[in-house]
Amino acid sequence: MLSVLWLASASGYAGDDNVVQVNGTKNPDMRSYRSIVAGLDAFDAHHDLAPAVPEVRFRLDAAPAHQVDYKTLSLRIVGDSDPIPLTFADDGTFTVPRVQSALDDNADLVLNRKKGELQGRPVIRTPGLPANVRRLGDLRLECEVEVAIARSDAGFFVRALVNTMLMTSRWCTAKDGKFWFRSPGALSEAFIVEGDRREPIGISTNGYLAPLGDSRWTNEARVELALEPELTAEEKAHPWQAPLYLMGSMNNWTARNRLLRTDDGQFKAELLLNAGRHEFKIGGSQFIGIDLGGSGKDKQVVATDMPVALGTKGSNLVLTVDKDGRYAFFLDASDTEQPRLTVTRVQ
Repeated sequence: MLSVLWLASASGYAGDDNVVQVNGTKNPDMRSYRSIVAGLDAFDAHHDLAPAVPEVRFRLDAAPAHQVDYKTLSLRIVGDSDPIPLTFADDGTFTVPRVQSALDDNADLVLNRKKGELQGRPVIRTPGLPANVRRLGDLRLECEVEVAIARSDAGFFVRALVNTMLMTSRWCTAKDGKFWFRSPGALSEAFIVEGDRREPIGISTNGYLAPLGDSRWTNEARVELALEPELTAEEKAHPWQAPLYLMGSMNNWTARNRLLRTDDGQFKAELLLNAGRHEFKIGGSQFIGIDLGGSGKDKQVVATDMPVALGTKGSNLVLTVDKDGRYAFFLDASDTEQPRLTVTRVQ
């Protein structure tokens, strides 16, 4: 599920020369205060999903490979009256108070960052759980808060379209509905667990799909996340010493298929591929440190048995195979400035 508090496409201020300047940032990110209050109302209305959580908090996150210095952020409720500053806690979360005068003024939340740099989301966590464990009821309540904010901002036709797609106006409880949530780190796998039942759930490199609409799981079910180990200081300083993965459509862009070092600067991975088109790249977990793709802006076609030059932070690579089978991916990085990839059918 996409975060809906601060999305660039949702704000109508792009290109408006009359937008107020905040701490020197042109066209700062804004969100309707009224829509956030709609999220607060949803938290109160569905609080039974997470009764041990006293209040809804919010958090601003950057892209997975980037860090946020919360000491440099300024977030304020801005209306006709004096601005109301919001305070970030040590963990980067903050609360939004109910202020009737701000509602009367149709105030905005104004962030001293350009649109799209950060994304906001509610944070609802039952106390006492490990960082890699989420309670399903907490996730269901997070969804209710996010959806309330989105519905408040969305127009009638957008709401009607989503209602039609999900066949219900209750987006979070759509039958068999699954929603995407961001993980605290790179994932290798994830499971939903309750009692003696344990089932895998879908993941991407930095997120997972929680089965919010599956009535077989109660609010007490747990989502357990298997996180990739963090890079050591040596690996951060020398990215080619860190593990490399082949990530693409064949494995949901997750760090499941590691390239093994076979010689100095030589790497190899073997995958079972179905016939068809596959997009992929090669890099470190979450593409931190190493990010190899096509050498141009457009997607680059890879043919079997034909070496192809790779580019740093390049476009997706595209491999089309006509038969199911096992394929070997050979990465020659003996010259790290000009790495080359060869794909060969093994059987």
